[in-house]
Amino acid sequence: MNQLAPLVLYCCSYSKDLKRVERLLHSLERHNIDKLDVYISVPENDTSLFKDLLSSHRFTLINEKDILHTNPKINQDKLYSQRGWIQQQVIKSEFWRLNISENYLVLDSDCVFIKDFSLSDFIAKDQIPYSIVHEGRDVLQATQRFGPKNARQGFLKDRQPIKEIMQRSGPVIYDFGYAPFLWSRKVWAALDQYHLSPNNISLLEAIISCDSEFTWYGESLIKFQAIPIYPREQLFKHYHYEHQFWQDQAMGYKEDILKYDYLGVVYQSNWQTWEDFGASNKSMPSRVLRSIKRLLKLLRFKLQLM
Repeated sequence: MNQLAPLVLYCCSYSKDLKRVERLLHSLERHNIDKLDVYISVPENDTSLFKDLLSSHRFTLINEKDILHTNPKINQDKLYSQRGWIQQQVIKSEFWRLNISENYLVLDSDCVFIKDFSLSDFIAKDQIPYSIVHEGRDVLQATQRFGPKNARQGFLKDRQPIKEIMQRSGPVIYDFGYAPFLWSRKVWAALDQYHLSPNNISLLEAIISCDSEFTWYGESLIKFQAIPIYPREQLFKHYHYEHQFWQDQAMGYKEDILKYDYLGVVYQSNWQTWEDFGASNKSMPSRVLRSIKRLLKLLRFKLQLM
């Protein structure tokens, strides 16, 4: 039996994010000093597009159905009837079943590396990865000041139910994200063995009930102790909202400063829409209105800073 790689880099993507993936691959070519293997999965219909337009880059392309076929418990018809982010959460969380590596770093398409990194940035000892564990205070504070005002409620809604299912007591709500996620196959296997299978449910059904795959991972890590916990803060600076980016720019926190404490940056695709690949499906009036709203939001932000 071939020995599994200690860690690979993995991105679950699709056609709309192709330009972002290309930006990610460029950053990997500059900073992946250990030449860790890179895998990208896409829907079957997008495989030719990624092959043709990214052929000059070094990565292994996977049809996402090859991941799903490794677990017959996943009802694929039901999966593909869900919203896109539900589909991606399930696919990312099932990647371990391909038996490629002991651990994997899950990169979203909008991740960008800004400094050199090596295997030692992710593995604590004996092929055991660091665990991303914190309390999400950066995004909670930013949204408390600049909105959206329901962010804190959403933070609790995505995490509290899983905490309760895993019977963890106490008032502390942990955050086990955000991208990139650092995952061990042993933790996912323990969730399947000790929770999903005994309750006759699949990971798809678990995520539909509460759609935070990294919280399922993190609470399972604590509950079942499949690996020792070596905690780390978030690996990347994550701009969930554009006002977080504006604030850092105003304070002079650009990539040359961020790299002292972060391996990379996530420019969230929900607001960085100009990086979308292909023609927009929105009408011209809709796009103009969005631009006006963005300018008004920027003006309001600047007034709040005064």
